[in-house]
Amino acid sequence: MKGRSRCDHCGTQLAAADLVPIFSYAWLRGKCRYCKQPIGGSALYIEIAAALIGAISAMGLDGFQAFAAAVFGWLLLPLGVLDYQRLWLPNRLVLLLAFGGVLIAPLLTPDISWMDRVAGGLFGFLALEGARHAFKALRKKEGMGGGDPKLFGALGIWMGWQALPYLLMLSCVVGFAWVLFSTKTERTGTTQLPFGIFLCVSAFALCFSI
Repeated sequence: MKGRSRCDHCGTQLAAADLVPIFSYAWLRGKCRYCKQPIGGSALYIEIAAALIGAISAMGLDGFQAFAAAVFGWLLLPLGVLDYQRLWLPNRLVLLLAFGGVLIAPLLTPDISWMDRVAGGLFGFLALEGARHAFKALRKKEGMGGGDPKLFGALGIWMGWQALPYLLMLSCVVGFAWVLFSTKTERTGTTQLPFGIFLCVSAFALCFSI
């Protein structure tokens, strides 16, 4: 949003040949063409994830549904990555996801009515926002970030209110699996879980069954 892509180390503006997903990273051997400093593996992992989202969508669905599922996954990808890395769900990206739900979601879930989508957006936001405020009132501390209710509401636009209970349940299962099978990351003395990435992964998985 701040102009052309630049190297994080030397600040040189990158050319189109430096930005071809996966292939540029491999050709440059993971280093900047200009200063020879490492690019960082996260760029490659995100590009591979984006390719997998497209491939899974093409194999799992047909025609416009496959296209819509891929767009859905690509909109979820940066949200999940940012929540994992920084516990941050930017409002601009959440609004873009909601706007995409208005324009593209009917291609993915044509049987869901607009009333169900509106109800999904409202109920999704209000359910988690209510839970967030209730936890804060009872425990006198934040138990959930402010971005999670907005994300849940945006997903309600895509999937309708009927899918929200299943989405929430699957997200909790993924979260419990995360706790059991991964190393906990300590931040400011407490263990904080990126619930947004659980919602993103679960929503993409469920879009093939609704």
